[in-house]
This record gives sequence, C-alpha cells and structure tokens, in this order.
Amino acid sequence: SPPPSKPKAKKKLAECSFKGDDWKKALTQSEKMWAGSVARCIAQTLLHPLDTIRTRRQVKGGLPTSALDTSKGLIPQMAGAMPAGALQFMAYENSKEKLQLLLKNHTLGGLKPHVIEIASSSLGAAAASLVRVPQERIKQPVQADIYPNFMAAIAGNMNEGGLPAFFTGFTATIMRDVPWNALSFTFFNIFKMIYEQMQNKAPAQRDTMALAALGGTLAAVIMTPVDVVKTRLMLQKPDENGELAYKGIAQALGKIALEEGPGALLKGVTPRCLYLGPLASITFSFYERIGKSILLKRGPDWCRSSRA
Repeated sequence: SPPPSKPKAKKKLAECSFKGDDWKKALTQSEKMWAGSVARCIAQTLLHPLDTIRTRRQVKGGLPTSALDTSKGLIPQMAGAMPAGALQFMAYENSKEKLQLLLKNHTLGGLKPHVIEIASSSLGAAAASLVRVPQERIKQPVQADIYPNFMAAIAGNMNEGGLPAFFTGFTATIMRDVPWNALSFTFFNIFKMIYEQMQNKAPAQRDTMALAALGGTLAAVIMTPVDVVKTRLMLQKPDENGELAYKGIAQALGKIALEEGPGALLKGVTPRCLYLGPLASITFSFYERIGKSILLKRGPDWCRSSRA
C-alpha cells in the first residue's frame, strides 16, 4: 500500500500591520471617539499657556502676559476639548472610509489620497466647530481680561444676545479651522507616506510626533491672518454709537492691514506655531497610540478578529 500522505502545512497568515491607515478601520465608533477626545484634551491642556499668550498678543494693542495669566480660560478649554475631539475624529474617520469606498474605482489623476484627506479632515474640523466656537466665545474673553472667569463670560454672552451670541465668529472660525485641519492632516499624511516608502515600516511614536509637528506648523503659518481676524471678531465690543469695528472677514482683513500695517496680520505667529505644531504632534500621536493600544489588547490577530 502507498505510504500515508503528509498533512499539508497550514499557510501562515500575514501579520497584522499598522502601516498605512487601514488599521483604523478595525476600531469601533466609540473607540475612535474615545481616542480622539482623550488625545485632544491632553494636547490642548498641555499647550494652553501658549494659546493664552497668542490670544493676548492678537488683541488690538496687545496685552502683556504674566505667568499667572497663562492659566486663564483653562476650565472652558478642558471642558470643550473632549467633545470637540470626539466629534472631529469620528467625522474624520467615518467620512474617510466612505469616500474611499465611493472613489474606489477612481484615481483622480493620482491625487485621490490627498483629495480624500482634505475632504475628510475638513468635515472633521467643521463638526468640531459646533463645540469649538462656543468654547472660544467663553475662553478667549477670559484670556483677554474682558471677563474675570468663565461664569462671567457665559453670563456676558447671554446678556449680549442669548444663545446665538455663543456662535459669533462661527464663519471666521470655520475659515480658520477647516483649512488648518485640512492642511495639517494632509501635510502629516504626505510626510507619513514618504516616511513609510523610505523606511518600509510604520513610523514609531517619536517619528509620528515629528511628522505631525512639521505639518501642523506649516499649516499654522499659512492660516495666521485668518486667526488674527477671528480673534478680533470674537473679542470686539460696540463703540459708544453701538457700531462694531469689524463687520466681516474681508472687511476686517483690509481694516487691520490699512490701520496697523500688513504685519499686524501675522501677530502671534510665533506662539501660534509653537502652539499648533505641538498640538498636531500630540493629538495625532496620542490618537494613533491610543487606537493601536486598543487593537493590541485584542491580541496579535486583531486585524482578523471581529469588532468589540
């Protein structure tokens, strides 16, 4: 009789990889929200002193800043960071997945990854603005010494115009945050793709932070003039005739450049870069680190296991 055949060796499955962005699809909605909210809260809390310095410099005439001043507005900063981060990353990841599916048969001339990145990060920033604008309307007046604390800022907004007052400057904030997020996310992903092509591996934590910081800083410089306008629109008060100095984005850009010189549109660029570069660095790196930690807890075959 013929000798018994040897059992066929099992085909070895490929290891789960964190290279690229496909690994994020294994996260549930709640996991994305949790990772985004914690990452944003950590980043904004650590960098709040720089945000306060930036705001005080951008006020017309500028304000000196002491060590004690740097903690002003910290409570509304922390209170708004987590829901803003949750909304942003949930909208970003969900829209990115849907756009990839929608455009799976299109190349867009080789620009598809960048088009998807810009669109999804813009949607994420727009979603976060639903929290960010009321947060800024409470935080910035405290940072600029218009109100002594966040409770007074809330009362002041209610007295000025009720709930709609909390959304003053919404358009300017959208025009600042959406392009900054689109640019910083896009720059980060371009740098990350270049890194992975050169190193043939996913970037380590330190490398992720460096790539994100570079992307965030470049985007910060580009968007500083809009940030100056946004600060002026949010902090202005009517004069004795009930007139506002700044009536819109274009008018404010022209008025500031004409009355104070074009350089005024770059006020606060240094603390803004020192704030937004690390903000992108800490947010992206912690978001990815938290997401990867969640998946690794499922075991080495996390990419083949069902979602929790």
